[in-house]
Amino acid sequence: MIRRFVKSSILFTLVLMSAVGNAAQEKCVLPNASGLFGLSLKMSPAQAKSILGKNLKIKNKRKGEYIFFQNYIEKPAPNSLVGVRAIYLRFFDGGLYQIEVFYENRNDWQTLADFVNSQSAKFDLPVSVWQTENNIARAVCSEVSLVADVILNPHLELSDETVRAVIEEKRKIY
Repeated sequence: MIRRFVKSSILFTLVLMSAVGNAAQEKCVLPNASGLFGLSLKMSPAQAKSILGKNLKIKNKRKGEYIFFQNYIEKPAPNSLVGVRAIYLRFFDGGLYQIEVFYENRNDWQTLADFVNSQSAKFDLPVSVWQTENNIARAVCSEVSLVADVILNPHLELSDETVRAVIEEKRKIY
């Protein structure tokens, strides 16, 4: 009974995400992370290593979930990540579903609006697709979301929302 409910919940969530994604798709199209150091959603850990270097150590977090986190507070970022203070990659079932980047502070990113305008230009997005609430800006384009804030440092998170919904449902079961 519980399994049937969980399966129904997952299916409902996926259908809902698809419907929301289709509505959002009319507003914007978000390229697959082309502006994030050559990383892209759905790439394998091996592909991420080819971009970020063979020393990339991806750790098993939970069944099917793998993570990579590195900060560059004590040491400078490699040339492939110039301007990055920290990076967090999340993988599920062999594919990258979330790229989270914390940037060094810059003079041209003093406010959230400055940062959002910069990211809009980088991703060729109209500024109007961003919704801002509680100093966090969010753009949802199809099944991909882009979240930005400047609370500690300029921070950008690119996520595959379909995979994130599956993971959240999976975590509820455990």
